[in-house]
Amino acid sequence: MYDLIIIGGGPAGIVAGIYGARKKLKTLILTKDFIGQAGLTGTIENWPGEKNITGPELMNKFESHLKNYDVEIKDEEVVSLKKDEDFSVKTKEEEFNSKAVIIATGRKPRALNIPGENEFVGKGIVYCTTCDAPLFKDKKVIVVGGGNAGLESAIELTDHTNEVFLFEAASQLSGDEFLQEKAKEKGVKIFTNRKIKEIKGSNFVEEVLFEDSGEEEKMQVEGVFIQIGSIPINEFIADNLVDFNQSGEVVVDYQTCETKTGGLFAAGDVTNVRDKQIVVATGEGTKASLSAYNYLRK
Repeated sequence: MYDLIIIGGGPAGIVAGIYGARKKLKTLILTKDFIGQAGLTGTIENWPGEKNITGPELMNKFESHLKNYDVEIKDEEVVSLKKDEDFSVKTKEEEFNSKAVIIATGRKPRALNIPGENEFVGKGIVYCTTCDAPLFKDKKVIVVGGGNAGLESAIELTDHTNEVFLFEAASQLSGDEFLQEKAKEKGVKIFTNRKIKEIKGSNFVEEVLFEDSGEEEKMQVEGVFIQIGSIPINEFIADNLVDFNQSGEVVVDYQTCETKTGGLFAAGDVTNVRDKQIVVATGEGTKASLSAYNYLRK
């Protein structure tokens, strides 16, 4: 029996683990990796104390800090969460019990859900630019999405190839003006009103079919970087334990991070907290862990 089980290893989960250990709680973290969305980011310029650091570098520092504490960590994926008298957390391998739980699973990339997408994942279709950009040196690539994530992806890709196209389905980009200007300066070719309809190829991506202002077009291309947002990772959470908003985010009390179930807390990007930022997630992880400690003391 654990005092606290934390599900997820992104910024919120890691910081929750640090605070759980500091409060001398018997703590278990269940996570498949210590990456989170932060670890998929190329350059981070708004983390206090670091003027410029990559996502993987920052998450490595987080992980190293966590492992200085007495926290048990298991590389397992959670498949269900239930509560009777105590909480039961099941993974594909085993079952664990605890008095309190923090959900900090974050989010995952949103898919286009078009023909050819599933077929070519890892064969030209990419969701993590930082992970795979070097593999597309001097190749022709498309970035799908005109928000900050799409613009940042396109900018990063210009370090590896001169043929970077950005497609946005809407009539205008939604990303920050600063990033739009930077993308143009780096040579990104930006198009609005272009919606990807299908991805084709033999063993790897070779062609995309798209709609351009109502007209069907096609383009020869070797890589498609999909950056159209993300969705919360919530499949294992029973809806009798938490409330979800319309976006599938776990609804929490803003003061305590507690859900509608006593002893069950949630923190970071999986929740309905408005701003999805690393610094916000770490604060929410801290709040959730301290709230769990106060709950356990009752």
